[in-house]
Amino acid sequence: MNLVEQSSDFFKNYLRCFKNSIKTFNLTQSQALCLISIPFDGTSQTNLSKRLAIKLSTLSRNLNHLIKMNLIIKEKSQSDVRSYIIKLTPKGQSLYKQVNDNINDSFYKIYSKINIEEKDLIVNILNKINWQFELEYNE
Repeated sequence: MNLVEQSSDFFKNYLRCFKNSIKTFNLTQSQALCLISIPFDGTSQTNLSKRLAIKLSTLSRNLNHLIKMNLIIKEKSQSDVRSYIIKLTPKGQSLYKQVNDNINDSFYKIYSKINIEEKDLIVNILNKINWQFELEYNE
């Protein structure tokens, strides 16, 4: 298999792992991704939209569901009255940690079968790949 095929397979397997990790939380994949992409100190709706590479309208639907579940709040920005800051509620922070713990547990099962040198190599390569993605797609 070549690099593109391996990357595609990894992506599909990661999504499967992610879906399995969130199934007990009554969240869709999109909602969970929104939740774990919000920093604890908050972010603007525009920045979150760019970070997730989704339209503001799609993001708004996901955020509205998270608001109804009391996982996030939207506050008017102090610096730009047209903008909103999205923040996790205490319940949202707790769920954020639970989701990440579940994902980490799932990955630990996989990575525990890999020796420490290979793990370090994977982390270094993923850092480089992610950095290149940031440079390429961060406008």
